Parts: sequence; C-alpha cells; structure tokens
Amino acid sequence: MTRMHKKTQKWSRDERGFTILQTAIALAIMGVICGFAAMGLLQAKAKLRLQNSVRQLAGYLEKARLDAIRRHGTSNVAFIDNSTYVVTMDFGGTGTLTSRTIPFEQDISVFSSDLPTVNFNWRGRTQSCTVTLAVRNGPGQQSNVDVSDAGDVTVDGNVEVFPSVSYAPVNSGSDVQTTAVVSGSTVRNNSVDCTTGGTTGTIGGTITGTGIGCADSATPSAISIRKNGGGSATITVTATNTGTISVQAPINLHVTPATQTVSGGGSATFSITSVNNTRGTFAVNFNSPCTTLTVLLTVTN
Repeated sequence: MTRMHKKTQKWSRDERGFTILQTAIALAIMGVICGFAAMGLLQAKAKLRLQNSVRQLAGYLEKARLDAIRRHGTSNVAFIDNSTYVVTMDFGGTGTLTSRTIPFEQDISVFSSDLPTVNFNWRGRTQSCTVTLAVRNGPGQQSNVDVSDAGDVTVDGNVEVFPSVSYAPVNSGSDVQTTAVVSGSTVRNNSVDCTTGGTTGTIGGTITGTGIGCADSATPSAISIRKNGGGSATITVTATNTGTISVQAPINLHVTPATQTVSGGGSATFSITSVNNTRGTFAVNFNSPCTTLTVLLTVTN
C-alpha cells in the first residue's frame, strides 16, 4: 500500500462526521433545553392570563363603584361560578341598569371558600368589611383583589390596615385650647369591622357531622391566621368511629399531619399555616371515617 493511499484512508476516517451515539446525545440535550424553554413559556403565558384577568376584574369593580356614585344609586359585581362574574351597572349612561357576564381567561378561577359579591351603595361604599378575592391560575400562581369597606380596590395590596402615622402632641397656642391633646400611634385597622373577629384568635364554635351512627366534630369551625407563616391554627377533630382522618386544603395552606389514625371516640389535632401572601377565607375539609367536616380559615395580613 502506497503512502498516498494510506493518507487517503486516514482522511476518510477523519471526515466521517458524528457517530450515531454523538448525534443521539446532542438531540437529547437539545430536547431537554427545548422542554425547559417550553415550560417557561407556558408558565409566563399562565401568569399573563392571571394578571390580565385580575386587572380586568379590578377595572370593573372601579367602574361599578364610580357608576353607583354618579347615579346616586347602587351597582354590584357578583360571581356566579369560580371563573365567571356578572357586572350590574349603567353601562350606556342612560340611567338604566344592565348586566354583563364576564369570564376569566383560561384556567383562571377564584378559590376563596364562598363566591364573592361586592355591592356598592350611592356613596361608593360596600358592606362594612374588606372583601378579599383570592385568584389563581392552572400552575398555582396566585393573586389578590381587595375591596375595602370604603370602596377602595387594590391588586396584591393591603387595604385593611392604613400606614402608621406619627402623632405630635398639641396642647398649647393661642388658637388651640389647652385641653386639646393628640397623642399616640394608633393604626386604623379595617378588619375590626368584620364579623370574623379580625386578625387573630378563634372565631366560631364546633362543626358537627351527623348521620347514622356519626357524631364527628371539628373545633373550632372557623379561625384566622396571618399570611406567609405569620402564625398557625390548631384544629381538633373528634371521630365517632375508628379510622383515618385526611385533610384537603388549598395550595396556599400547609396542614400537618396530612392524615391521622384515630380510635372510636378519640381525637386528632392538626396544625395549619399559610405558605404565601394570598389572603382570603378558605375551606379546609377534614374527611373523617363517617363524614366530611369543613372548617373556614381566614388568612389575614
């Protein structure tokens, strides 16, 4: 074999390109990268749908409030299911109330325990309590819309407690009576208007599930905690029959333990904390051996 022929064979081997294994590895890496990119794109689109739906809802709440003030009448925004609400106001400016049904975007829903209704009176005010609407999308991203008793609407804000204000004592001067004294550092807390008891403490009593041979109970039936791990609630479930008690809760709440085994007539204790900044009132279901007990947990600031 001549030297030139040997060189030609060497060049042929060097110019064969990638092997099948190398090609497969490259394609696998490209597939993983494309998969992560697709997941990120889907997450971004879901977050955008959540933001659009929440801001559209806030916009209609503001329009309904201003309409009630303008007409010196009433208007309202009421949810008919978890992803659809009806706005009743004077859309045409003719003085005649009409209703429009507004759906959320795909996979967007309210997951508070009760479907909320916000009624505005002629002064643009609502019922004497802040209404909090907790909204989420398919991947579990969450947002809040708050409507205070004064009618103020905020997105992912805080309308329950006004900012702290520094007070300067005043008790002298030619234009001020010496008995006039202003002091202290009180912060206005709108949550005290609510019948649920504000930000801490036990509210409600005992909820009981009844049936044939069943008298299970959960105490308390309603309770409040602060958001994002700012406290915990303790629920005691008493079971008539021997078996397992399991818990179902929204993803913004963490319940420990998830299940407990009890003997007939015995009780089990569960601890609940908030894992993020989502506020509102949420249903926590305790599935006992013979019934389902629903405890309402309010997450506040």
